[in-house]
Amino acid sequence: MRGSSAREVRLNRLWGAVCAFAGVFLVLWAVSWVRASVVHEDLENRCGDLSTSAFPFEKSCVHEDGTVEGANGVLFEGVFLGSMGAAAACLAAVVAMEAAARSGSGAVRR
Repeated sequence: MRGSSAREVRLNRLWGAVCAFAGVFLVLWAVSWVRASVVHEDLENRCGDLSTSAFPFEKSCVHEDGTVEGANGVLFEGVFLGSMGAAAACLAAVVAMEAAARSGSGAVRR
């Protein structure tokens, strides 16, 4: 990137991070929906203790012997919520950098 300032390069990298984290978040949200709505669709027919969750989508069953079927794993939910938080943090950094650049350059008129 010739002629690009260091601020523009940092902004481009942050926008890339926002897109990457948001992409991971959306893919995992779609995976959780498919697991809850398609893969574990018949879980309610053979389970007495059915538990559902909407964020992320989850349909799980606790059997009489204590085994759990259909639940999202800790790693899955950690990456899901972590990618959402990281996307929000990067987006907040982009907005802060843009606001600082505009207030410093006098582009905002009062």
